[in-house]
Amino acid sequence: MKNGVVFGILFGFFFVLSLTGVLADACNLKISLVNQDPYPAVQGDSVKLLFQVSGVQNPECKGTIFRLDPEYSFSFADGVDADTKILSGSTYAQSYKNDWLIPYTLKVNSGALDGDAEVQVYYASGVNTPATDMFSQKFSVNIQDSRANFEVHVKNYDSTTRTLTFEILNVAKVDVKALTVEVPDQENVQIKGAKFNIVGDLDSNEYTTADFEAVPKDGNISIELSYTDKSNVRRTLNKQVLYESKYFQDRFSSKNGNLETTWIIILVIIVGFGYWYYKRKRNKKLMAERRKFK
Repeated sequence: MKNGVVFGILFGFFFVLSLTGVLADACNLKISLVNQDPYPAVQGDSVKLLFQVSGVQNPECKGTIFRLDPEYSFSFADGVDADTKILSGSTYAQSYKNDWLIPYTLKVNSGALDGDAEVQVYYASGVNTPATDMFSQKFSVNIQDSRANFEVHVKNYDSTTRTLTFEILNVAKVDVKALTVEVPDQENVQIKGAKFNIVGDLDSNEYTTADFEAVPKDGNISIELSYTDKSNVRRTLNKQVLYESKYFQDRFSSKNGNLETTWIIILVIIVGFGYWYYKRKRNKKLMAERRKFK
């Protein structure tokens, strides 16, 4: 009798072990991060992560629980529940390999450092698995501040030609593409002609200039700088530039330039008059010689 009881207990124990092994084989879970958009992610912006869960296609696998912990560099952008339960017939997309694809949208914290930041996922077979029995795995999300910043100054204003020149310095650590400068409608400056100036690419710590035909007034001038960052995202910055007319009045370089222009005009007139006088005198001489021979 005792032997039968012992045999029954042992049989039940091994049966449970074998059943556990079947379920473990049925849910051979593998987690991978298959996409990050944009790459790299940018501080203060959102990033979309797409995880792939394989090993749930076996009908004997009784569901899977999947949870994402964004850790200190990220937070949930839309306030969704961190727990994602994967069940047969769930609404999550299924790839052609019969794997589950789980998207997340995270907000990159503004204080996150450049480089690889980690997120952690917890997963287990069975939808009621306690947190203490879940597996965990960490994944790297690349972050780099691809946003640019600029210093902008009024380099010159020539009242004779109404040419207002801005100087733009890229003070960021990143290069930018397709930089354009726009002077929107405002009280302190009146633009004559195009309000846009296409500058082009501008490397880090390099500067360029943009000219506008304008009539400015003393005070701040608002300009908009649009550029494409290394993630091919189009961004726009607004800058306030102080214009003070006193710095561009009675400048020696301007006077010197005007003086040079005046002398050039006088020289052209003298040369032209001299050539006209020489040609007129020569023509008179030729006419006199012709009369002599007649």
